[in-house]
Amino acid sequence: MKRLAMTCLVFALLVAMPLAQAAAAPDYLGEWELTTVSPVGETTNTVEFKKDADGLKAIAKSPDGERPYDSVAVDGDKLTLVLTIDYQGQPMVITYSGTISDKSINGSADFGGLALGNFSATRKDAAAK
Repeated sequence: MKRLAMTCLVFALLVAMPLAQAAAAPDYLGEWELTTVSPVGETTNTVEFKKDADGLKAIAKSPDGERPYDSVAVDGDKLTLVLTIDYQGQPMVITYSGTISDKSINGSADFGGLALGNFSATRKDAAAK
């Protein structure tokens, strides 16, 4: 009888743990003010995360216009963003890797393997959350 009770307890814990982890994932959808610090300076723009029929999308917004990120992936509280920019006439792939909380995202930026930097983002509608 004790063995059955122990088995049931272990099973219940194994089932409940993923549910608790999934419920704890931060809400990242919406607009964020993203600041990137690179060896050539600091830039700030807006990034919007949204879901549509094709999946998760990220869109960079600045006074120069809008463009989609190449890819975006979220796994729990881990974020990976990839954006290709034109740098001195050549394409450069920037990969952002960070951690999401309810009101901020922080992490590192890899500038095509040529340089490293960091980034941070704050939710633009933080007061509403």
